[in-house]
Parts: sequence; structure tokens; C-alpha cells
Amino acid sequence: MSSHPRRAVLATLASVGLAGCASSDDSDPPSEDELPAQCPTSANLDVTWPRDIYTRSIKGFITRYESVAEFVKTYEEAYLVEENTDHRFESYSFSAELDQTPNKLADGFHVTVTSGGAGSVDIYLDVEAFELGPDGVPKNGREIDLDEGEVPDNPEYIPVDEIEDQTLQAVLKLAADSGYKEYRAAHTTQYEEFIEDLPPNASLNGRQKGVYIDVNGTPVLLIIDETGGAAEDFGQIFAQYYVTEYVIRRTGEKDKSPRDGRVVECRLPE
Repeated sequence: MSSHPRRAVLATLASVGLAGCASSDDSDPPSEDELPAQCPTSANLDVTWPRDIYTRSIKGFITRYESVAEFVKTYEEAYLVEENTDHRFESYSFSAELDQTPNKLADGFHVTVTSGGAGSVDIYLDVEAFELGPDGVPKNGREIDLDEGEVPDNPEYIPVDEIEDQTLQAVLKLAADSGYKEYRAAHTTQYEEFIEDLPPNASLNGRQKGVYIDVNGTPVLLIIDETGGAAEDFGQIFAQYYVTEYVIRRTGEKDKSPRDGRVVECRLPE
């Protein structure tokens, strides 16, 4: 996951500005019955959650509003990276800005942020393996987008033991057991070279790279597509947070109260 520069600022807020300070809004912690059913939960975003969001620094340098605002901006940036990253070949970063000063609501704060983000997807190989039925169609019912003439009339199946790549062997065996398996691999020419060295009727004859494999008696079609190599711009992302000492809720809807948003973090009172 991408690093977040505001984490250093937040750590300062938590360890320097908030340490040893008196609370300006002391209240009894909620019971477990008063907390959401999802509590405790964590998205494991490695963002420090201030233990007491109501405290002020003794010298007045850091107000409680600044503390919770800085926390939400940092949290939103990490949250968006986690939500939008599906695999290791994607790399994104986000920058969140405060829309307005946090509003005090009941036992927490309403914070609105707007974020922008961008990133890239490296070139990688999308490896898919399908168990085939007697008719040569995937048994899991999935349709394969093949052009007419790509499939050989009498496919020749290559024994799985002839594949030296152990990871690829494992993918094929899992497909034979479950019907389908997908794997993303770093870009390499070894799979393409392996397919090119096969007899014509052992592989697909068109735009897609594919090969027929015999996995200990189970017919499997292996398809390898090169993908990625693109940049992505996420535009503007709106979010509302409701943050208390024990619960963080988030919603991306403008006409919805963040107090009714999805619980993204919840911790039990100590």
C-alpha cells in the first residue's frame, strides 16, 4: 500500500498535541450493547486513531477540530487506496481535502472531505484455467470470448507434467478440481514461448493465447492474456464521516447522514 505523508503529522498530533491533556468533553464510555453489531472491526489501514478526540493541547496549538480533521483526511486517503486496489500490479495514491470545519454532533464529529486520486496498472498476465466438459465448453457455464476458427477441430491435450512452471501447474490442478482458477502473473514471455512451441492443434489459433492441458485425465483450457499498462484518474470523490471515540462511519452519499453510514472502524472501550 502506498505511504501516506499525513501519517507523520497524525502521529505528532497523537503523541505530542494530545498527550497528557485534560478532556473538554468527558463522558462515560458506551457499553458493548450500545455499540454497532460490527464492533470491534478494523480495516487495518495502519492509520493512528486518536484515543480521545476531544482533548486539546495545553498550549492551545492543536484543537480537537484540527485533530479529528487531520485524522479523517489521512484515513480517507488510506481507505481509498485499499478500496480501489484489487491486486499487486495496481498502484494508486489519493489526496483528501477538508470541505469545511468539522461539526460537533452528539458524541462525535461530522467531517466532510473531497479527494482526488490517480495511479497506474503495470502490464501483467491474466491467467485463466477452465475445466472443460465433453463438448469442449467450460463446465462452470462461463462463456469464453473466442473468434470463429480459433478452436482446433481435434484439440491435442498436453500432459500437465510437461509444464515446468510449478505455479502454473498448481493453477491448472486447482481448475481441474474446482472448474475454474484465475491467477495474475508478472509480465514474462515464458508462457507465450511455451505455447508457440506446441503443435498447432494443442493451442488456440487466433488472437488469444491458449493451450489445452490434460490434468491427470481432466481436460483444461488455459488462456493467457496480456493486460494492464494504463493510467487511471479517479476524478473527485466525496465522503462524509461521523467519528466518535469508539466508532467511525462513512458514506459517499451527499443526502445521507454520516451517522447512518457504514461502520468502517469500531473499537471497544478499554
